[in-house]
Amino acid sequence: ANCGLCITAKEALTRVQAKVPFHFDQVDIYAPGQEAAQKYMFDVPVVELNGRVAMMHRIDEPKLFDILQEEKAQAKDPLDSRM
Repeated sequence: ANCGLCITAKEALTRVQAKVPFHFDQVDIYAPGQEAAQKYMFDVPVVELNGRVAMMHRIDEPKLFDILQEEKAQAKDPLDSRM
């Protein structure tokens, strides 16, 4: 789907990722078989971190950086994020 906010969010994630390495998967909620469309159809983009919603609509880069630093300090496993 063509989502301007999603493109902006991906750019923000890439900038934050350069400072705090993490893996993220981009998910098209409108792709066949995706259950997320019902859940998030009015809230894209959504950033989930380790199964929890971290941000919706716009990415606050400083806040995301802080969240990732905190998660990294507490986690033994590498950070896993979905957008």
